[in-house]
Amino acid sequence: MSISQHGPHHAYLNFDQQPVTMGQMRWYMEGMRHARLATVFGILAIFSLGALFGPLAIARSKKAEAFGVPAPEGRVLGWIGIGLFTLWLVFFIVYLALIFAFLGSLPDSSRIGA
Repeated sequence: MSISQHGPHHAYLNFDQQPVTMGQMRWYMEGMRHARLATVFGILAIFSLGALFGPLAIARSKKAEAFGVPAPEGRVLGWIGIGLFTLWLVFFIVYLALIFAFLGSLPDSSRIGA
């Protein structure tokens, strides 16, 4: 059986051997697009702003799953990015607090010269 004998719509078959319609193919491709974007946003969440790209990755993952395409990578990477951003933010706040505490404990320079 070649594609030319039976037409291009018989080229893609699903598991129960029924021909896949163009609407089903578009639906699947849209879900794959959302899954791919979820993964990209998840990677960006880990290596840059997790507070921005993490929720975008999670939202795109949910949208891909609404189209019937599983996208756990985007969801997991998004949550990891949010967690890393939160840890970085806590570390930065503690670091600033320690610097200000250290600067506050230094003697006043105007009293030393007098």
